[in-house]
Amino acid sequence: MLRTILSTIALVMFLGQWTVQAQQKFPLPDISKLKSLTTQMSDHAPDIPGKETTMDFYSTPEGQIVTIYSYKGRRIAFSVHSNSDVQKTYRIFIDPTGERMFQEVSPGVQWQIPAWAR
Repeated sequence: MLRTILSTIALVMFLGQWTVQAQQKFPLPDISKLKSLTTQMSDHAPDIPGKETTMDFYSTPEGQIVTIYSYKGRRIAFSVHSNSDVQKTYRIFIDPTGERMFQEVSPGVQWQIPAWAR
């Protein structure tokens, strides 16, 4: 499934026709076959002191990096990028409703923990 998502993203970017429909949703990547790299903390809730969001990093056999963002054990977002060109390949997907379906948001947007996860 992850390979399909990454292939689709790469193809659309290659064709220069990157458009995302608001209704387009993606499942969380299956991390069971990915290599776990590290875990870090980050701040995605300015109203909560400190770094509250857990980031688990994984790598695919193709060299893609998948990051799963969690808050209190709830998976709230994931991102994917190529380790060779983070700036051009970084994409982030957030679960806005708690349905475990993720919508892409602009990588330049300062996203926050969704209300359902608090």
